[in-house]
Amino acid sequence: MHLTPFKYLIREKCGLSFDDSREAILAEGIKTRLSMRSLASYEEYLDLLGREPYEFNMLVNLITVNETYFLREPVHFTILTEKLIPDMMAARNDGRIKIVCAGCSTGEEPYSIAITLMEKFGPGFRGMFSLVGIDIDDEALARARAGVYAGHSFRGVPDHIRTGYFDKQGNNYRIRDAVRDGVEFLHMNIFSDLYPDEVRDADIIFYRNVSIYFEPEAQQRVFRNLAGMLGKKGYLFLSSTETFAHNIGILSLVEKEGVFIYSKGVEVKIGEMRKHPGESTGPSALAGQGTARTTAAAGNLMPTRKHDRPHQLFDQALAHAEAKKYDVALQLTARVIDLEPSFIKAHMLRAGILLNLEKFDEAEEVCRRGMELDQWCLEGKLLLGLVAKVRGDLVEARKIFKEALYIDSASWAAHFYLGEIYRFEENWEKACREFHIVIKLVEEKGFSGQGLTFLSFAFPVVQIVHLCRHNLAVMKGPGGVMGA
Repeated sequence: MHLTPFKYLIREKCGLSFDDSREAILAEGIKTRLSMRSLASYEEYLDLLGREPYEFNMLVNLITVNETYFLREPVHFTILTEKLIPDMMAARNDGRIKIVCAGCSTGEEPYSIAITLMEKFGPGFRGMFSLVGIDIDDEALARARAGVYAGHSFRGVPDHIRTGYFDKQGNNYRIRDAVRDGVEFLHMNIFSDLYPDEVRDADIIFYRNVSIYFEPEAQQRVFRNLAGMLGKKGYLFLSSTETFAHNIGILSLVEKEGVFIYSKGVEVKIGEMRKHPGESTGPSALAGQGTARTTAAAGNLMPTRKHDRPHQLFDQALAHAEAKKYDVALQLTARVIDLEPSFIKAHMLRAGILLNLEKFDEAEEVCRRGMELDQWCLEGKLLLGLVAKVRGDLVEARKIFKEALYIDSASWAAHFYLGEIYRFEENWEKACREFHIVIKLVEEKGFSGQGLTFLSFAFPVVQIVHLCRHNLAVMKGPGGVMGA
């Protein structure tokens, strides 16, 4: 089956993208609908898809993945009810606060919001809020309106939520009418430029774990549409893994209680995001970008590289840096950058060496030059955070390390340095939390989440778990600051 024309049609109509890993889902969906419509050829079905909206929706229903569950990323709901909504209520005299869930799937997210609102404001929340879920999948919306869920939708949900807001129905659970009646569901294509009044001038939009199915151009189009839906001082939530990939000048990125969300700002012209053709810059690609080669002490192996001059020189530079022959390593990185200016890792290796040499201004300049090629480079964030930390600017360092964790939450180096900052600031609870995360990450995944090509730590990285446990013992043990 030749999938290209089907992929093109679907992308044009609703922005969905099907890479190699998802082609099997598309092929199976087409085959199923072809059989159900008793059509003789794929060409005939492609023509039908272009002419008949009903059939297009039926195919979309089959090929969209509705993986969701209740109270996903619970910190977002806390910020919603404890920070954003109280501020909005204080600033307005009347009118319901409008909340929209874009790409709501089978309803777990809007119902999670409704439950959170009911927990905070009681049964009267329905008169205070307009809560709308929108999705392109009719079958998913039908399930959302029915409000009946299996056990896997409740993973990680406290027992009192399930018993307090759901009734047992056979092997499933049905959400109670007091919650269900507070949510409206609409069939809508968020890729369309025409949005109904029910979702316009929204105060808050949840758009989480949806954009991963779109190509970059479609992501920008949808994000621009959603920004247009927001009211004058509205906010938009994305999942932690998607947030920084949308920082492209349409909305302002702000921090609320340690979490980054978008707020309504002045729309600006979007520049070209990908300045290094052929190289992915999204969070999923960045998650492993800084882990191709770490120090030998961490036990990682050199990956297979292209046998071209820049990569050979880069490997030589890295080997000299690890042998502490910094002058030679700097000369080699300069040659690599001359040969291939877009070689981001060479910029970062050079910045790491300069940081070790305590040439902080030069390190920052080289790092920022590299980040012009990729503004979501995990390694660049870590290096800039370290520069700020050694300069004593802990406020800036803390902000940068948090940004690094939005790019890759598994970077134990970012968690470790954040813990060190909290410890210095005597924020013992947060310091302990970060050190516990480091221990968990290293024990589960090893050192692959370090995110740095090269940096000589003041301690052997293989001792990181021991060091974190030592810090925890000092803070929490007998006579420790938390036990005092």
